[in-house]
Amino acid sequence: MTEEDARDWVVARFGEPAARRLDRFGALVIAENERQNLIAPATTAQLWSRHLLDSAQLLVLAERLGEWLDIGTGAGFPGMVIAALSQHQVTMVEPRGRRVDFLTAAAAELGLVNAVVVRGRAEALPPRHYDVITARAVASLADLLVMTRHLRTSATRLILPRGRGAAGEIDLARSRWQGVFHVEHSITDPESLIVIADGVSI
Repeated sequence: MTEEDARDWVVARFGEPAARRLDRFGALVIAENERQNLIAPATTAQLWSRHLLDSAQLLVLAERLGEWLDIGTGAGFPGMVIAALSQHQVTMVEPRGRRVDFLTAAAAELGLVNAVVVRGRAEALPPRHYDVITARAVASLADLLVMTRHLRTSATRLILPRGRGAAGEIDLARSRWQGVFHVEHSITDPESLIVIADGVSI
């Protein structure tokens, strides 16, 4: 998928103004990457396909509005992208102070009043329930289910990009938790899988 194709996908679903917001956010990420390592330098030329669209596709999989929690948001993928494209209230949890500072400043510059950045780790958050939880390249599926027990109910949908090793993780999760687990293929890499979990017992 080319960068133009990736941007066109977003325009077709969310409109040109939304795509322009992502253009601006992408520019902020690339500029900040000179000061701190947000993304691999080799991926800057594929920012739309590797990061922006890879994050945006998760919004389509949510299938509901509500409060969204993004764990270990890093450079803002997918949390900032979700906030830029939707009306979801998005809470991003990130343990590294410099990244928190960058995300807070970026949200302010983009005017994203629905974006909140919290410094810390998911397991240390006060108990409350979110409608959607995401985590991109953070911990194993089993560990994520444990660390989010106090942050979800059986009505929460978890949307978890897991790369190419998701099948084994799902088998392990099914042996330990009640719930419905299935996978979707990423549109940016058909061999990369996204785990969707509904009705997971606490």
